[in-house]
Amino acid sequence: MYASTAAIKAAVEKLKMFPGNRENQLLIQARSELTIAANILENRWGIWNSIFWKTSNAATKRTVRAKLEGLAFDALTSVINAGKLLNRYVDELSIADENSYLWCEIIRCLHNAVRWISETYGCTSSCKQLKLPLAI
Repeated sequence: MYASTAAIKAAVEKLKMFPGNRENQLLIQARSELTIAANILENRWGIWNSIFWKTSNAATKRTVRAKLEGLAFDALTSVINAGKLLNRYVDELSIADENSYLWCEIIRCLHNAVRWISETYGCTSSCKQLKLPLAI
């Protein structure tokens, strides 16, 4: 498991402890986005380990790398979307003082997840290559 996956899962668990997490649609959507991101990163890990990198041919490596790059981008996008939803939540409802520590932990987990995804995958997580089927 990657550190970014662990940070995302920690943020999901902390969101579950946050008051009103079952009633507020923004918190429900944010939790859903984070769950999607964690699942994407777990799938990425499985795909990475699904081939023998030293013995595979170049075409297979290229295909798998393209898939991995797309998954990294999708995971980062889901985490950023969750952050936007949480920002909207704070804008609409303020955070009570007794929940501020838990809120800070959620934000710290998201910050670390974004940082680790960006550091681990670099430019592959900041853009996604579009593929157009060309019939000749």
